[in-house]
Amino acid sequence: MEQHSLKTGHGKRPRTTGASTSKRFRLTLEYDGTNYSGWQKQLDASTIQGSLLAAAAEIFAGQAVDIQGNGRTDAGVHALRYTAHLAVATELEPPAIHLRFNDLLPKDIVVLAVERAHPDFHARHSCLGRSYLYRISRRKTAFGKRYVWWVKDRLDLAAMREVAPLFEGMHDFVSFAERQELKKSTKVLVHRVALWEDGETIVCQVVGSHFLWKMVRRLVGILAAVGRKQLTADDIHRFLEERSDQPAGFTASPSGLFFERAFYAEAELADFLRTDPAAGSGRFFL
Repeated sequence: MEQHSLKTGHGKRPRTTGASTSKRFRLTLEYDGTNYSGWQKQLDASTIQGSLLAAAAEIFAGQAVDIQGNGRTDAGVHALRYTAHLAVATELEPPAIHLRFNDLLPKDIVVLAVERAHPDFHARHSCLGRSYLYRISRRKTAFGKRYVWWVKDRLDLAAMREVAPLFEGMHDFVSFAERQELKKSTKVLVHRVALWEDGETIVCQVVGSHFLWKMVRRLVGILAAVGRKQLTADDIHRFLEERSDQPAGFTASPSGLFFERAFYAEAELADFLRTDPAAGSGRFFL
């Protein structure tokens, strides 16, 4: 799922340690989401948060632990630099915690960094913005199929680029929301929607304040439909101005979606938005 309210299984949060002894750490993660049912811990499925909590139970034996993320990613969605926080009473220093996590975690979840954080730092509540990348492959790929959405039809990238700015700014994305999200605001500030080519792959970057469940995948699916000549700019205006169930039919595959990074300072976000998004296209391992 793209970003929205984060709670752990059955609406209960993990136990937290006393404020007088608990220390808070910022974790930066990368993960291949193919084999996981998303970020949020579930009792009957493998998840990223669940795997982290299981490893933490071994590292901090006997201590209550709280691990929260900057938001939820859906089943099959990946992350390049996902931010979480860890709250636990421990004398271990960040390098030791970093090493222990990577020794215990499955091979498709990696802790990139562990840093001491301010006691008030919260991975989700402190977050000012998020960035996603989506990869569309122009050809069938044997090695990269877990990390792309293969679109067989020819896509008109120029047409997709032309309509992409229509999503930018503050809009009501109610047409992109799942039914259970209609109880809260569906307005989202989208800072940037950019597209570029990386070899035989079309990459789409979406940067915003937060995202509704499946919103990014539906936005990308609609861009692809424009590239296929199935939709036009008028359709996008209609989706943003009045409620429609049509965007759900264009939801792109989760395999091509990567959480890129979270932002915790206005200056950090502003600097990021000033950069050329295509300049970092070599970040991928494929």
